[in-house]
Amino acid sequence: MPKRSRAPVIIITGGIGSGKSTVAGVFKRLGARTIEVDRLARRLLKPGSGAWHEILWEFGGAKLAGRHIAGRNFKAADFQDANGRPLAELPWVINPAGIVRRDKLGAAVFSSSRALADLNRIMHVRLRKLLNDKINLHHKLSPRPLVLDMAVYPEQAFKGLGDVVLWIRAPRGMRAQRLADSKRMSLEEAVNRVRIQWKDGEFEKIADFILPNLGSDRDVHQGAKKIWPCLLTRAAKS
Repeated sequence: MPKRSRAPVIIITGGIGSGKSTVAGVFKRLGARTIEVDRLARRLLKPGSGAWHEILWEFGGAKLAGRHIAGRNFKAADFQDANGRPLAELPWVINPAGIVRRDKLGAAVFSSSRALADLNRIMHVRLRKLLNDKINLHHKLSPRPLVLDMAVYPEQAFKGLGDVVLWIRAPRGMRAQRLADSKRMSLEEAVNRVRIQWKDGEFEKIADFILPNLGSDRDVHQGAKKIWPCLLTRAAKS
């Protein structure tokens, strides 16, 4: 039996609101398996996980006093501060069920480059390992192209993860407006989130291909279909 060729791994990257998910959807209809990396990363935030404990400590100044019991709501007294004293109220970064409040955490890290770096330090090593496992499993099970939709690809932790990189280039103003509309936040907050992310020059350095998005869904769909064979050809040479 002839050896099955290794499935190509294609990275779609770009700033928040650039249209990565739209392009990933086109590639899925063309036969690819797609992974939305931001959604995958949420698994790392499960109550009781290592990342969960680190985020509680780094951003909430709290550590769990006892053992985590799945399905049980937390109380403020379940947590201690740096001096070992019980907290008077639940850490702001989680809800009573222990779920990380992604909206509040996002607001905190996207208003401070230092806070964003702290969160990335906690998450990215773990996320790289999870992605490596997903890719290795996919290679064992399927020859279909694997597409990773991930805004964080320019980070050093993800270097070399894929065979070919597609950058979705979109104007910053358009991205901010789309973000404000989809997340129901103020335009000012959306602009701040876009501003603190990677600049276009950083994406350009790592991109093998660039797909412009000026706001027309029709143009983006057509551009994605046109560039798809080019991505597969480049990936096959990697």
